[in-house]
Amino acid sequence: MPPDQYTNVIIGSGEGGKYLAWHLAQTGQTTAVIERRWIGGSCPNINCLPSKNEIWSAKVTHLMRHADTFGAVAQPSPSDMAAVHKRKRAMVDGLIAMHLERYKATGAELIMGEATFAGVHTLDVHLNAGGMRTLVGERVFLNLGTQASLPPVPGLAEAAPLTHIELLELDRLPEHLMVVGGGYVGLEFAQAYRRFGSKVTLLQQGPQLLAHADPDVATELTQLLTTEGIEVLVSTALVHVHGRSGTEVRLGVRSATGETTLIGSDILVATGRRPNTAGIGLEAVGIDMDQRGYIKVNDRLQTTAPNVWAIGECAGSPQFTHVSFLLR
Repeated sequence: MPPDQYTNVIIGSGEGGKYLAWHLAQTGQTTAVIERRWIGGSCPNINCLPSKNEIWSAKVTHLMRHADTFGAVAQPSPSDMAAVHKRKRAMVDGLIAMHLERYKATGAELIMGEATFAGVHTLDVHLNAGGMRTLVGERVFLNLGTQASLPPVPGLAEAAPLTHIELLELDRLPEHLMVVGGGYVGLEFAQAYRRFGSKVTLLQQGPQLLAHADPDVATELTQLLTTEGIEVLVSTALVHVHGRSGTEVRLGVRSATGETTLIGSDILVATGRRPNTAGIGLEAVGIDMDQRGYIKVNDRLQTTAPNVWAIGECAGSPQFTHVSFLLR
């Protein structure tokens, strides 16, 4: 069966990829987008928007607990995490429907499946619904994104820790959430789940939260989180993990005072991200990457292969949705 020919083939339906696809399709160019799972990318599904949805629920809970501060009377009650999850899920489902309608309106074709390079402009797609298609594009755009990474700590992977994806799917309240990582993801979820009612311990290996922030900013954030009842441990390295997240986890940690063991019910890992560039055949078609796996591009986002561009986080740009949109 001959391959399907397109002017443009885009791998990944994240912020840069989807807007590029919609624009090109509206100009009359045949355009296909290959997406493994998240229609619209990570932002409307598992990152920016659903996290802010749950953070807002947590803020409402926090305000109710402090209603008297505002001269109001409210009866605090335990957080209904099933209802929080349902509210978040309804928003995500609506966003997915909006994206599907946008594909239909612009004429860009959305193909759900996993792509691998069979040639520099040829892609084999294993369809989620079964079967396979082969696509050839005059131009290929890589919008591969990134995923949460786990540090190589003994026992951590075996403990089945939560990342932001699994945490946003919880319909229960962790009794004691251990957050590993003091970046913005770790801080957001630490505060939110403390406000929902979990006991929260936050571990940061470096000497301050938000490693790249000014020290005075980090100090104020630490004070704010501590005031809300979060245990903040800086200059604390995770050295081993025992148990399983969701039941009981024991974290062996090392600080200037020596080693100790922390015990909690759940562990969230928020220690960084890695690009989704492995296993799709980039090297075989002459697309170079750096030592961390990010695709090398020039100032026009061109890769080292002809007529192939990389956009968004997989090209090493700052990990923000709006950056991917602007640099598409």
